Amino acid sequence: MRSHPDVLAVRCDIYTADMKWPEVVAVAWTLIELNPDKPSGWVRRSFALHGLKRTQQAFDLLLPAAKRFPEISTIPYNLACYCAQLGKLDEARRWLHQSYEIGNARMLKWAARYDPDLAPLFAKASGA
Repeated sequence: MRSHPDVLAVRCDIYTADMKWPEVVAVAWTLIELNPDKPSGWVRRSFALHGLKRTQQAFDLLLPAAKRFPEISTIPYNLACYCAQLGKLDEARRWLHQSYEIGNARMLKWAARYDPDLAPLFAKASGA
């Protein structure tokens, strides 16, 4: 029962709320192994890796999910965040626009404007 995907998802949420990134990575990895066709484990794992300042690894491990789950706007949005933090601003912009095409563009644009991970992208756009 402790390894049921629903239980693991709740554990991930609790660990995320407490910013226990190593625990999130471990549980999310198990979620992916148990159910690789569900995007949440992929997203959670990379989010936690980014929280651990392992942003390049977060990007590298989430990248295959962009093709695997083309309908999930969170994936290109997070890839945009990771690229912006890695200084790859043109690539970040492409991923961000892809997230707008998939999801609720108005909501995503609002979120992006206030997302600290995307700040380098908007600083460049405003000439700052």
